[in-house]
Amino acid sequence: MGNCYYKLLTKKGGLKLDYIHHSKPTINTMNVFDSLSHIKRDGSWYDTHHDASLNRLLKEFDKGLTKTLLVGMPNDDINYLINVAKKYNDKFIPIAPVEFNSNSSLEELEKQISNYKNLGFKGIKIHPRFLHTNLTDNKIIESIKLAGKYDLISLLCTVHRPPSKPLKRPIFDIIHEICYETQKSKTILLHGGYYDVLATSEIIRVYENILMDLSTTIIRFQDTHIMNDIKFLFQTFDRRICIGSDFPEHSIHDIVSLINDKVIDKNFLKNKLENILFNNLNDFWSHHE
Repeated sequence: MGNCYYKLLTKKGGLKLDYIHHSKPTINTMNVFDSLSHIKRDGSWYDTHHDASLNRLLKEFDKGLTKTLLVGMPNDDINYLINVAKKYNDKFIPIAPVEFNSNSSLEELEKQISNYKNLGFKGIKIHPRFLHTNLTDNKIIESIKLAGKYDLISLLCTVHRPPSKPLKRPIFDIIHEICYETQKSKTILLHGGYYDVLATSEIIRVYENILMDLSTTIIRFQDTHIMNDIKFLFQTFDRRICIGSDFPEHSIHDIVSLINDKVIDKNFLKNKLENILFNNLNDFWSHHE
């Protein structure tokens, strides 16, 4: 391409792909598919100052967002979530929170997941820390298998840290076991193994039904050696990763600005950027909408 290159722009609140040449520049709008957004009916977000209202999330679409997964958390108002998703079905794909405890039976899990399917949800989210468990809980594997049975995609939070108890084995090894046992079901690994992104990427390469999300991780570790791993994944694993804001924790504008400033350079290929920002998630969900 000689002296031509592509660079993300975030001016005026928009996400653009700027084609730069020594002659006349041309600018094209890029599509961005956010892997992880949350809302609350009252706009609160636990014990934080973040605004989790629908109105604020809708404003993200003025900043270049094309589509997002609208993801429920344990104890969320499920009816509110599905009604919002149906009202704005060109913007949101609804994901329901799976809830279980040590006494939950397989039959109860299946009833819960089949009910989500009947309500119109397109996937489930499993958040071990909010369920007071961890990634070694066998109900995670059972939930993902059941989601696959009902043609739902699973989102699994892979963050493990205190106050959760020690795992006593590497996170990537547990993720490997989960992927191996559930390989017929489609799963998005939220936060991509967190501080273990590189090992996680190597584990999932052979599992075609696994997509690796970098939300939170890319922000949290932007000034550490982990950013070098993320740059490596952008270059070599562009068909298997996606990005997200973890709204309301961050704006999609924050994520794209960071990618522009710290991940890509003038030699980064346009098609790889399109894969990571939109195509991978869109293809993953193509028959679930």
